[in-house]
Amino acid sequence: MRKLAILLIIFFYQNTIYSQSEKYSFNIEIKGKGKPIILIPGLASSGKVWEETSDALEKKFECHILTLAGFANQKAISIEKGYLPIVENEIIKYIQYELDEKPILIGHSLGGFLSLSIASSQPTLLEKIIIVDSYPFYSLAFNPNATLENVIPQAKMMKKMVISTSDSLFLKQQKTTMPNMITDSTNIKLAIEWSMQSNRETIAQAMFEIMTTDLRNEVEKVKIPILVFGSWYGGKNYGITKKIVQTNYEKQFLKADNCEIKIAETAKHFVMLDEPKWFINSVEAFINNEE
Repeated sequence: MRKLAILLIIFFYQNTIYSQSEKYSFNIEIKGKGKPIILIPGLASSGKVWEETSDALEKKFECHILTLAGFANQKAISIEKGYLPIVENEIIKYIQYELDEKPILIGHSLGGFLSLSIASSQPTLLEKIIIVDSYPFYSLAFNPNATLENVIPQAKMMKKMVISTSDSLFLKQQKTTMPNMITDSTNIKLAIEWSMQSNRETIAQAMFEIMTTDLRNEVEKVKIPILVFGSWYGGKNYGITKKIVQTNYEKQFLKADNCEIKIAETAKHFVMLDEPKWFINSVEAFINNEE
């Protein structure tokens, strides 16, 4: 009877977790106990990108680690009506229905963009947000003349190219691109694997929406504290400097009431992987109001 009871408890527990994840298009891994923190990965990344971060935070916080729909073997969703608005709405519902208190959002790249968008559309839903190498208007960071109107043709071309690229060529492109985004060879290999396990149409649509969405004015609606991490080191061979990146971030977050910007010294785009100790110390200080 005791064995049967244990088996029933395990069966119920497994089915409870499974049923919860079935409510949402993203995968959810929960670690630790305490105040909730939601960690959102970037484009074509697995939630495992937060492993070192969550290992540190789970000692005092309850970490809700997401892997978004269509990325890293997570089932894709219909993108006929867009991708980011659907994912954003689901994250909002997750916070409203599954959490008992206001969470802190930590988002990398596309995940950072989502965090900013949620904070601007739901001003009272969150406690704080941490944005890792993501701009309110992505296209402007790389083209000083970018407007919503003139980037659309370029974004459409990019979307078409990503979808039509063969798997072998896409792999070759990822092997060329990732070393500019991550320093460690093991992490580079992981990120490439996640990219190849991601739905190409989802990648293309998400990139298109990031390129053609401008949240600079929406930043004004965010009244909670914001911590922004930026990186420059991956572009240093292309004339990018720390000062240029710092200025870009300051301009794009100009309307934010309570925003701190930190630019990493040697980390590339995946800041939390390249400078984990500095990153985690900065995150914990921000969360604990020590800065």
